[in-house]
Amino acid sequence: MLHPNSPLTRPRPLRADGHVAVLAASSPSKPERIELAVQTLISRGLRVTLAPNLYDVDQPYLAGTDDRRLSAVNDALRDPQFDAFLFTRGGYGAMRILDRIDYAAIAENPRPIVGYSDITAIHQAAATRAGVATFHGPMLNFDFHDGLSPDIERWFWGALRGEAPLTWRLSPEQILAPGRARGVLFGGCLSLMDSLIQTPFDYWVDGGIWFWEDVDEKVYKIDRMLTHLRLSGRLQTIEGVMIGKLKDCGGGDVAGLDHLLVEFFGNAGIPVVRELPFGHFGDNLLMPVGLVGEIDTAAGTFTIPEPMVSLSADESR
Repeated sequence: MLHPNSPLTRPRPLRADGHVAVLAASSPSKPERIELAVQTLISRGLRVTLAPNLYDVDQPYLAGTDDRRLSAVNDALRDPQFDAFLFTRGGYGAMRILDRIDYAAIAENPRPIVGYSDITAIHQAAATRAGVATFHGPMLNFDFHDGLSPDIERWFWGALRGEAPLTWRLSPEQILAPGRARGVLFGGCLSLMDSLIQTPFDYWVDGGIWFWEDVDEKVYKIDRMLTHLRLSGRLQTIEGVMIGKLKDCGGGDVAGLDHLLVEFFGNAGIPVVRELPFGHFGDNLLMPVGLVGEIDTAAGTFTIPEPMVSLSADESR
């Protein structure tokens, strides 16, 4: 479903002493990894509350039943004490509760929602159902457990507190196709976006800049998903592409994966950059879903020109 190239509502900033809810909408985590990650957040001055289902196991891959995961998510979204929402990890399960999340609570009190992988489903749903920008970015089980690199950490805290513009430098090796583009950023995990096509949670921006990554997908599977997007006409509607780090993709066939990316994007006539620092390796660069970004391959820059959060009291209510 194509959406207009216009920014979504920005959430309010995360204060230095803000109160963060840690949620598990998908798969369960190990307590020792989350506990260490929580200490990292506390060391930054944040207060942290853990959802009650983080370590539940329903089937081997869900952090509790659908009702229990949904209840934890909705309880947090409805609670005005929280200033932001982080997730433990991805895995699978967020799609199962999309049709029952309280999007009115997101729209009425927009606050940063941060995660990647399976949380792509929640980003798309918040965009389509609440009209609120969210953030593809670090989670506890990996990023905050292992630690963020200095540049990515500065970008993360700066973005959530309203610093702008923010610019990330591109190296010549990252440029797959040259050009300049400005448009609303959207994207996330390729397989999740492909799974949500033609659902009520399908967020694809006409004239936007698409960013994507994935994990553990063979070359032919990535080919199939990209071909699906090409045949649907979607690849023809965008103004730029940003490809993250494709962890364990290609099944060892690096040359085959490179060939596929060049085949799809090398002559697209729009700027295409690859190996951006977001994806399943962790240490994720925070990427807004639903806000404007700019690519300039001649200058070697990716820029978010405006604050990613609302600095207006009226706008953030």
